[in-house]
Amino acid sequence: MKNWIRAQLRRRQARKHLKRPAEMTPFGFAFFGPKSMQTGQFEPTETVLLRHLLSRADLFVNVGANFGYYICMARQLGIRSVAVEPVPINVETLRRNIAVNSWDDGFTIHPVACGETAGDCEIFGEGSGASLIPGWARNPSALCHTVPVVRLDDLLKDEKISGKSVFLVDVEGFELEVLRGAQKILTSPDRPIWMLESGLTDHRPEGNLNTKFLDVVTLVQEHGYIVLNAQDPSVEVTLGLIEDSIAQGVDQLGTHNFVLIPKEYDRSLLTGALLDKSV
Repeated sequence: MKNWIRAQLRRRQARKHLKRPAEMTPFGFAFFGPKSMQTGQFEPTETVLLRHLLSRADLFVNVGANFGYYICMARQLGIRSVAVEPVPINVETLRRNIAVNSWDDGFTIHPVACGETAGDCEIFGEGSGASLIPGWARNPSALCHTVPVVRLDDLLKDEKISGKSVFLVDVEGFELEVLRGAQKILTSPDRPIWMLESGLTDHRPEGNLNTKFLDVVTLVQEHGYIVLNAQDPSVEVTLGLIEDSIAQGVDQLGTHNFVLIPKEYDRSLLTGALLDKSV
C-alpha cells in the first residue's frame, strides 16, 4: 500500500508543472517545469559551461532530456538538437515546451532509453530522477513504464556528429551502459565533447559508492578522452583519485558533473568559460 501511495504522489509531482502556465526564463524561452529552471537557477555553474560549449556547437544531443530545459536552451541559441527521453509524461512536457516556443524545426525527439544492447526495459519513476535502476532515488516499483532501449550509435546513425557537437548525458545511474552503446561515436575521427552527470555518490538503493564510475572513466580514457570537473574544468579527474576514493570509502571528487574532452582539445577554451558570464 505504501508503495502505491508513493507512486501516486510521484505521479502527481511529475504532472503539476503542466497545470501552471509556462514562465519566461532569463535565457529567452518559455518553460513548463520547476521554478529553479524557470528562474535560471538550475545548475548555474554547469549551465554557464554548457552555454559556452553550445556557443560554438553544430549539434546538441541530450540523453535523459527530462522536461527539455537544456534542449530549449540549445534551440534558443539556434543549435540543432536531439532529445532522448523515455518517460511518457516527461516527453509530453518536453513537447509542450517545444510548442510553447513555436519551434517547428531544428529538433528531434526520441521517446526511448539508451543502453548497451537494444530491447525493452522497465524504467522507474517520473519527472526528474526516473531511472532504469530499480530502487534508484527511492522510486516506487509501482510507478514504472516499459520502454524501448536503443544503442546511441544506432539512434544517431543519420546525424552529422563532429568535434563541435556537444552531448549531455543525465541518465540516473545508467551512464556506463549508455557509453558502451556509443562505441562508434567515441572512436570516430572527429569526436564530440560530452557533459556527464555521474560520479561516486548517487542515488543507488544500496547506498554505497558507485564503483561503476571507475569503469566509466576507464572506458572514455581508453578512447582518448580526458575527464574534467565541470565545476572547475582546470581539475582533471584521474583513475588514481577514483581508486583512492573507493579504497577509503569517501568521495573525494567534489562533484557529480563532468566534462569529457578529446586529448587534442584545447583545454584553455574550457578553463576560461566560467569566467565569462556573458555567454
